[in-house]
Amino acid sequence: MLSILLISCHKNTTPETPKGCGFIGYRYYRGAKDTLGEMSNNYLLVAFDSIYSETDIRKFISTSKDFDQQYRYTFYGSKITALKFNTPKTCEEITNIIFNLQQQPIVRYAHYTIKTYNCQSPIMVPMGKLCVDVYGDLFNVQVYNEKDLTDLYKMIAATNTELVSQNQYMKDWFTLRATKYSKGDALHMVNFFYESKLFAETEPELGRVPVE
Repeated sequence: MLSILLISCHKNTTPETPKGCGFIGYRYYRGAKDTLGEMSNNYLLVAFDSIYSETDIRKFISTSKDFDQQYRYTFYGSKITALKFNTPKTCEEITNIIFNLQQQPIVRYAHYTIKTYNCQSPIMVPMGKLCVDVYGDLFNVQVYNEKDLTDLYKMIAATNTELVSQNQYMKDWFTLRATKYSKGDALHMVNFFYESKLFAETEPELGRVPVE
């Protein structure tokens, strides 16, 4: 397995304010677009930088005018949580909220969430009354030849993504990370890599979290 490599350079230039809706509700599966679902207007997935304490994070959330301050949120894994908006938001509004959040050093990334009627874990255990489907910052790509990674390195540099690791058992698969400095979030990037036709397959890392 490769060691974790951060081979991209973060360019801290002033980003442009996004226009329109930035949500894409699909991925590629066996060469075709596979619909993931409808965007949730009520929830947002936010990951915070691990250097900040939970107290710092809760204080930051409490100062936001966009989130329901009565909502009981839970942290998952590396200080990740689903937050509820104070009122349902349009995609354009959520796109701008994500943009503004990601200008803050405390925020590692902020992602759209996806509506689902399924609130069970992968092993069919109930998780809550209501869930949303989510995606993190990692995605996977399959190269045509694991001994020639020229195209992989070029794409990583062009998109400002990061190489995380090579699969220990399937050597032609690599895990990458999209950060808030990349050309798009992990769902945008996994599709962009596939559409380049430089890779055999790509896979997003999808999940589900309870919100009620």
